[in-house]
Amino acid sequence: YSPLLRYNTRMTIGNNINFIKQIGSHLSRELPIKLGVNKKNELSRLVYELCRANDVSLREVMNKAGVPALVEEGRNGLFHRVKTSLLKLRYPSIKEGDDPHIMPFASFGTAGESAPWDFDIKPEKIFMEKDVRDLEWTRSFMSHFPDTEIEMVDDMKEGLRTLCSGSPVERYNSRCGNVFLARNKAAFVKMCPCTKKALRCGYTILNLGFGCAIDCSYCYLQLYSNSPGLIFPANVEDYYPHIEELDRKVRSRTRIGTGEFTDSLFLDRYTGYSAYLIPFFRDMKNLVLELKTKAGDIGNVLGQEAHDNVVVSWSMNTREMAQRYERGAITVDERINAVRQVAGKGFKTGFHFDPIIFYEGWEDDYRGIVDEIFSDSSIARNTAWVSLGTLRYTPGLKQLAEQRFADNGLYYTGEFFSDIDGKLRYPRQLRIGMYNKMIEWIRSYDTHAWIYLCMEPKDVWEKTLLEEKDYSYNG
Repeated sequence: YSPLLRYNTRMTIGNNINFIKQIGSHLSRELPIKLGVNKKNELSRLVYELCRANDVSLREVMNKAGVPALVEEGRNGLFHRVKTSLLKLRYPSIKEGDDPHIMPFASFGTAGESAPWDFDIKPEKIFMEKDVRDLEWTRSFMSHFPDTEIEMVDDMKEGLRTLCSGSPVERYNSRCGNVFLARNKAAFVKMCPCTKKALRCGYTILNLGFGCAIDCSYCYLQLYSNSPGLIFPANVEDYYPHIEELDRKVRSRTRIGTGEFTDSLFLDRYTGYSAYLIPFFRDMKNLVLELKTKAGDIGNVLGQEAHDNVVVSWSMNTREMAQRYERGAITVDERINAVRQVAGKGFKTGFHFDPIIFYEGWEDDYRGIVDEIFSDSSIARNTAWVSLGTLRYTPGLKQLAEQRFADNGLYYTGEFFSDIDGKLRYPRQLRIGMYNKMIEWIRSYDTHAWIYLCMEPKDVWEKTLLEEKDYSYNG
């Protein structure tokens, strides 16, 4: 037993279990009171995050929190005094009413990090629904995998049932090993499930595929998806009448995109979805298609004729954040180069600075990326929109990501409190300040791009530099 034991930043939380046990043992030894399971979990979580965030030892945290002196004051109210001291260290700006939602340590088995995606896919097995095997799209997709084992099924759920054993981490980590080719029969288009009480941006989802090989530490699909495979609809033509019907219903320019439950282009060389959609959307009167990506698979896009009803957008971050937390995505430099190619072809482009991550030096880094992008006049002129959103997460996502990634500094740098939608977010004033800086930097260039906030309540919008006319897309 050594109170100087440190968290190993090269391993996931699961492999640091001895350190977590050390914390609990140390608290039991140091505090002359009986700690129940919940109280020990709360204190252990606070100590653990302070050790992890500041790269200091267990003993250093206890001393900085003044725990020895608090013990000397006596047993009466000791738990609450120790907890309050640790909370002030972990959340310096905490005030009455703030809920940091202290989570217990979750166990998802022994699985941890998965191997990074190498920009290609080599499925071990393809599950194919029988009634899609003769479709043109299926034959085209399968031509890329002549040697892959195929299992014919009446319904995709048959294949899923054979693979759904194991922990959530094991299932999610295995997703690139299995592909499901299915017939979509419902929910072709639907409204974006915006977080409750947020000001909606009017986005509509074109539900074309489920699952992504890119492995972002903050991605909600880790929690939302329990599919041990990538799901692709083969009946592309069946989407057309639903798109046309929506185009007739809406009365103003409306954005629709495929990047909600997947990355729009990460396997486009195999799916060819962009080659189906880009020409089709030329005849839409009101709908604007967005292909949103962190990938560089733009060959099919560049092979199409550009028109005003298609926007190709990239999620952007600083170089450090992209390298640390967006495994499997192309680099920031490669993204900017891809934007230049697509813009050069005549396509409108978009950017999603989401999530913007708070850390020491964030202002210089994000300002640098904004300058790099919009100082290119061809990009500035062709940018249709820019979305801004700060890091946010549901409580369970943090626990799952801790098991899947050794480097999880984004969850421990900065303060997160439960907001009106139940998600953990930076304090409102911090978010508003970050948004205003980004808006100011972007607008300093000659761009008429629409700037909007993603999943923020109206009172946050109202405190930014955005005007009421910016609250909705005007085309």
